[in-house]
Amino acid sequence: MCAICNFKIDFGVGHPLALTVAVAARKAIESGLIEPIDAAEGALSAARMRMSSVEALNLLQARIVGTHTEEALLALPDFYVLFIENDTWGFFHATTNGFDPDIVPEMPDLTATDEAKRSNIVIMSEAVLRAWLDERFNIEQALRESLFMIDASADSTDSLVRMLIVAALAVTGTC
Repeated sequence: MCAICNFKIDFGVGHPLALTVAVAARKAIESGLIEPIDAAEGALSAARMRMSSVEALNLLQARIVGTHTEEALLALPDFYVLFIENDTWGFFHATTNGFDPDIVPEMPDLTATDEAKRSNIVIMSEAVLRAWLDERFNIEQALRESLFMIDASADSTDSLVRMLIVAALAVTGTC
């Protein structure tokens, strides 16, 4: 995973789909499907929220690495994950040893009209990711209900959806 999560870079960039994901996450919270992330108060609340986000990104990374072969990991496109609660970005670049922890990525490109130049981004709520990792719902439901949204070319979207399905199947036997 990337330097972003090690506090070396902070993009301060949102994503146009974040509002859709936020509305879906709020509905999921209200229905009891997911638990909200504790909103800490005080001078260190932003740092605590960021640390929680980094931990969640590390859990996602571990799930992906633990459920994919080296060949499958290397076939993945580079991608970003954006947590909407606090605009925490993670960048995932696969290597033969998992995801590169030392990479310093460029700022994600959200506006390129050429799909080949546009960044691959998975937009989600930290609360939704944690609930999914706890097997409270499957990836099909997450995508159908806009709890996870993928902004990428068709090929990259297919690859990232397959990655999430494999990550779920290997653990639960269902996606």
